[in-house]
Amino acid sequence: MELPSIDKKINELVKTYQTRDPYRLAAFLGIEVIEEELGEIFGYYNRARRIQFIHINSKCDDNQKRITCAHELGHCILHKNENTPFLSKVTIVSEMKIEKEANYFATNLLVDPYAEGVEYLNNYQKLEYYGLSEEFERYF
Repeated sequence: MELPSIDKKINELVKTYQTRDPYRLAAFLGIEVIEEELGEIFGYYNRARRIQFIHINSKCDDNQKRITCAHELGHCILHKNENTPFLSKVTIVSEMKIEKEANYFATNLLVDPYAEGVEYLNNYQKLEYYGLSEEFERYF
């Protein structure tokens, strides 16, 4: 999927639902979000009988849960019929196309370019402000 079409999907979601919160967007879209013990895995997406599920590791801190939810929401929207790999410390820097697209989606959903003062921040400051790690810098 081309980046402009991912941007378009993000913009449509934000405009329609007036939020960048991945949990609220999932609820609006009828996507079930489940927190459970997943060991070293941050989360994953699956679909069963046309119902979409985002699974998030209950042991992650709130910020990592939000990032994971945004990433997996990207899979729900961009790769609805794909079997996606688990999100972990290893796959967050994956070169797989669908993982890069989900990371791009998460970064550009969570970082509000119109928030007051954000336009004055460099990319690393934006990452810090929004609680994203350096690995996400390449998705701006």
